[in-house]
Amino acid sequence: MSRILLSAYACEPGKGSEPAVGWMWATSLAALQHEVWVITRAANRSAIEQEPHRATNRMHFVYCDLPPRARRWKRLPGAIYLYYFVWQWLAFHLARRLNRAQHFDCVHHVTFVSLRGPSFMGWLGIPFYLGPVSGGECVPWSLRRSMTLRAQAFELARDCANMIARYDPLLRSAYRRARRIYVASNDSLVLVPRRYRYKCEVRLAVGLTRQQLGLTRRCVANGNATLRCLYVGRLLEWKGLKIALLAMQRLQEQGMRAHLTLIGDGPARAAMQRLASQLGIADVVSWHPWLAHEEVLRQFHHHNIFLFPSLRDSGGMAVLEALAHGLPVVCTDLGGPAHIVTEHCGRVVATNGRTSQTIASDIGGHLREFAMNRGLRQSLSIQARRRAWDFEFSHVVEAVYGACSAEHKETVPA
Repeated sequence: MSRILLSAYACEPGKGSEPAVGWMWATSLAALQHEVWVITRAANRSAIEQEPHRATNRMHFVYCDLPPRARRWKRLPGAIYLYYFVWQWLAFHLARRLNRAQHFDCVHHVTFVSLRGPSFMGWLGIPFYLGPVSGGECVPWSLRRSMTLRAQAFELARDCANMIARYDPLLRSAYRRARRIYVASNDSLVLVPRRYRYKCEVRLAVGLTRQQLGLTRRCVANGNATLRCLYVGRLLEWKGLKIALLAMQRLQEQGMRAHLTLIGDGPARAAMQRLASQLGIADVVSWHPWLAHEEVLRQFHHHNIFLFPSLRDSGGMAVLEALAHGLPVVCTDLGGPAHIVTEHCGRVVATNGRTSQTIASDIGGHLREFAMNRGLRQSLSIQARRRAWDFEFSHVVEAVYGACSAEHKETVPA
């Protein structure tokens, strides 16, 4: 049993995405009998303390945050990055005080899972593990042409930020001090300077707990005549929403009965709703704001295809949840989802050198196949649930901490 300190800016039960990642690291390590201290935001405190299933005897949460006035200005455009940087600095000083009292065996940065923000935890002078982290994925240039100028400018700014990150002295300090660096993709590996890549291992940052996998149910919509497609996530242009709507237009033109439900919100919502009207598919597209996680899981139960045409997602927690509920997934070959989905549980669409129109045509073809072949849909549904079990999060934790244990033994003198 080890005494482990986690740096988890995002860590909250009952949520998806990064809060779920932070929470799963904490609970999975505790389940393996480690003593776990977690430094996280004070904003997560209420949800954590109301969680009835947390292993209180092995999990200790310490809360760190900026003053309330600073929390308000972090909502300004771009301010979250400065806020996160300052939070990391405060969390390091808190960690240093904790380490003097607890004498941790190691410290592990788990969220945010971004390679563009430094962690100062390596300065504690104890074994430091970084990641899995991501951020190196980018939207292909051939697909940026169909984005608005504002979205193109954002992608270009992100490209510049990634370039700067390669030479950031604080990030290089984190790499130098890290014993191991876990990156979510080969695209993210490129952001790590060559001299530190020997420390790196490519490993997806997402997974589902055994409890999450055990509580899922097979979808009930497979017997419906209408193909019910679902998307869950932020409404952003790089999420490929235009491609999803174009694919639905293809189905309408071919006389297929299909419906698309989008759950989430974001700056692209109004533009995508206008596009749906222009394409003549407004009556077969439903828009829902963010729902409670429990309600999202119920929505999985009443759809039979998960559509996720994102153009640079490194993870894909929603993809895993969809598979666990028996929804075959249609995604692009960009980012993490392409490593999760196989031909046995969905379809992965090629993007290299192609346009939004041609990709949408391929996705529409797959959806048409599913709409016409109920047996195929049901077969993929069974395999989807099996595939989800390959991503039980304890496998990630055991792989990382098995390697950590081996390294500790190697450093012990004979």
